[in-house]
Amino acid sequence: MSSQNDPTLTPEETLDASRVTPKTPLPPMEHLFLMYGKPCFYRGELTANCGKAKSGKTLFLSILMACTMREQPEPDENGNVSLAKVLALERASGNAIKVLWIDTEQSKQSTQDIEINRIMPLAGLNDISDNQFYAYNLRGLGYEIRRKLVEMAVMKVEPDLVIIDGIKDLVPDINDAVQATLLMEQLMSIAQNGNCCIVNVLHQNKSDADNKMRGSIGTELTNKAFEVFQCEYIEESDIFKVKHAMSRKHRIRKKMYYCLDDDGLPQECDAPDLQPRGEGGRWISKPKQTVTPETKWDAFNPKYIIHTDGKDTYEWDLHTLFEDAFEGKDSRPFGHVMAAALRLSHIADPKLYYTLVDQAEQKKIIRSVKHPMSGDAYLEFLIDNLPF
Repeated sequence: MSSQNDPTLTPEETLDASRVTPKTPLPPMEHLFLMYGKPCFYRGELTANCGKAKSGKTLFLSILMACTMREQPEPDENGNVSLAKVLALERASGNAIKVLWIDTEQSKQSTQDIEINRIMPLAGLNDISDNQFYAYNLRGLGYEIRRKLVEMAVMKVEPDLVIIDGIKDLVPDINDAVQATLLMEQLMSIAQNGNCCIVNVLHQNKSDADNKMRGSIGTELTNKAFEVFQCEYIEESDIFKVKHAMSRKHRIRKKMYYCLDDDGLPQECDAPDLQPRGEGGRWISKPKQTVTPETKWDAFNPKYIIHTDGKDTYEWDLHTLFEDAFEGKDSRPFGHVMAAALRLSHIADPKLYYTLVDQAEQKKIIRSVKHPMSGDAYLEFLIDNLPF
């Protein structure tokens, strides 16, 4: 069958070429990386990397770029060679990955500094191969020429991985819905025709309670992205977190936590413990709350509170609360989820917790089920419910 992108086809022929059946001969989907052993960053697809300002978005991508060229270790005594790995990321195959990095936000000096002082040390290299790593700084150019240069660079370099930091500089107005749609169509076409994964960096809205990506471009990217990685800086512990917030295929439930060493390089670490403990190591309990309209919002963990009217009116961020309480699992015993949720949220009154469970079930965030063998009460976290 002819290609659906063939300009000589009639509309009817294009429609026929676009049909997909179970017997249509198509190559399998190919992923470039594994994160905690699960596939991610797919060829021919768009990936989003989002977060608040200074949340470690470029830092995470530095880890990703270092992983593309980190040398393979020597075989062990059994002749096995593990894939080159940086923190929780590793290449899906032993081959090095060709990278195209488009930097639109930083100065050329900053781009070079990241190459020399972050990517190269993480990759364990004294130099970067000119035939594998291509970095272009397009700061100071107009959005129209930037878009043309992005497409030109992909055609010239033929990369496996493209990183655009950041895509807001490829549109005249972040809230221009028409331009946002045109840009997403252009990037999807480039990814498909170039058989590459395009990672798009975009800020989230400034409000602590709003995790949506900014503007119309953020709406379109959310709709078109195959997967979304969300970066966060946890100021209380000086730790960075990366969450696989959405995927159309393999959801990675385990989160990556890392901090910076004395040289400013990321190193993996445990999740921060933000719950206060007493001298004996026991959790410090909060005073009991009752389920009344007068219950003060500041008695709870502010991470799970969304203010809707100043500081007086609030609602619970149920998606984040129950995602954390499931601790990376798709289902857990009811009592385990409850214990984790009470500890994390600082809720002391079980009645309030049961109210939140009901609300979360109504919003299709969780679902009550019975274990097929024991009949015990379990909760399932409905992972297809987007967190933004």
